[in-house]
Amino acid sequence: MESVLSRTIPDGNIGESWEVSDYGSDLSIITNDEFAGRSFREVYKQNKEKILGNVFKDNEDFPLLVKIIDAKDKLSVQVHPDDEYANTKDPESSGKKEAWYILETDQNAEIVCGFSESLNREKYESLIQSNRAESCLQTFHSKSGDAFMINPGTVHAIGAGNLLLEVQQSSDSTYRVYDYGRLGDDGKPRKLHLQKALDVLNFQKSNGQEKISPILLDWKYGKRKLLAANDKFRFEILEFSQTSKLPRFCKENVFLIIHILSGLCSIEREEFKQGDTFLITAEAFEKEITISSLSSETKIAIMSVGSDWVTYL
Repeated sequence: MESVLSRTIPDGNIGESWEVSDYGSDLSIITNDEFAGRSFREVYKQNKEKILGNVFKDNEDFPLLVKIIDAKDKLSVQVHPDDEYANTKDPESSGKKEAWYILETDQNAEIVCGFSESLNREKYESLIQSNRAESCLQTFHSKSGDAFMINPGTVHAIGAGNLLLEVQQSSDSTYRVYDYGRLGDDGKPRKLHLQKALDVLNFQKSNGQEKISPILLDWKYGKRKLLAANDKFRFEILEFSQTSKLPRFCKENVFLIIHILSGLCSIEREEFKQGDTFLITAEAFEKEITISSLSSETKIAIMSVGSDWVTYL
């Protein structure tokens, strides 16, 4: 993580960096300009329309969570609920849809997404109980530049050796299905959430569409690839080597979250390097935003809200 993100990582086993967060007590702290040192929540609550946009209700919290995940070991097999299940059956939880962009991998890294065969609740529960939960999971060999869409109900796991960028609903709802029999820090098996997981799993054989095939969009300044455009978020990749204008994707003015995947660039005379993550306010998005590549090529990820809030162009 240190070399790819060009930052110093604290000592210990650090598996995640929550880049932009307003979840619970895990709040991002602003590092620049007049609001430096204040929490993101405090600032946007006081300036909601200017920072987030006028498409949000007064009592609505920030809807996204952006992470970097560095999996040194394979993560547990898990599934997330959708909004309806969370609201009606597990009100302490919340829906979770997410997408991943692979930043870097070890040689034999893998991603698990979906079932390799159609099952039912009883069949899969019996496989779990007999320690054969992995036998029916679809596996992808992963490499830098791959992307995956994880809809609620999709069984999934991040394999060892994957460093990835994740955009998701602002939720920490994870139902652990299987954990390879590993023990937690207390020497006991980690808690599973089997019955909830079985409630929400999509047991149909995967159609392979969990691995995203990017859609090329017109953009006169370079390459523009659409990874996801759904009800909860939009996720694009831009590659450019000149002074460019950020493309609009919706009618409304809303915030953008940008992560620098590679290269060096500047926006409004401020420079950003590989590994930086920052937010562009809705007020700024109202105007044309100029971004200049300061390297032979710059690649960035752009993330924002989906069609629950905005109208796509």
